[in-house]
Amino acid sequence: MALEVPGQVLDSLIRFQAELRATGADMKLVERENLHFTVKFLGEISEMQAAEAGSRLGSLSLNGAQVEVKGAGAFPSTNRPRVVWAGVSPEHEALVAPVAEQVIRSLEGIGERDDRPFRAHITLARVRSGRNARQLGEFIRRNQERSFGMVRFAELKLKSSVLTPSGPIYRDVGVYGLS
Repeated sequence: MALEVPGQVLDSLIRFQAELRATGADMKLVERENLHFTVKFLGEISEMQAAEAGSRLGSLSLNGAQVEVKGAGAFPSTNRPRVVWAGVSPEHEALVAPVAEQVIRSLEGIGERDDRPFRAHITLARVRSGRNARQLGEFIRRNQERSFGMVRFAELKLKSSVLTPSGPIYRDVGVYGLS
């Protein structure tokens, strides 16, 4: 389940990825067409489960929101970055979290279980080794308050992904409008 990032914000994230690359850290940047907010990762599911997920999502009444994409961070931390991400401004997190919680609740029993609390983020890069990790962590900390711009979330997408040697290929399986 994903909320996509349009136009100017996407351009801003791509410029930021170029700056990430300049740290010399060993990482794989997420391709432009794959940048999105993951609401719920289902993992490998059957066509029947995908149809059930689509049915459940179609019955939800979800609110869209205008939010600021803001702040860079890393999982598990900037001292040990493995995943580099961009987030949502703290004041707008409350607009995204209820949508995510509804989606997550509605999809209970389908796909992989994940008990971690929802954190609105866009994965920008996956770190492959410790090369220049200190420089990368410092760069991320300097950009914790960076604004990437405003986006309007108007639809939620159920995506499938096929893993290839060069990374995942996503396709939209279902699109659900947000009011």
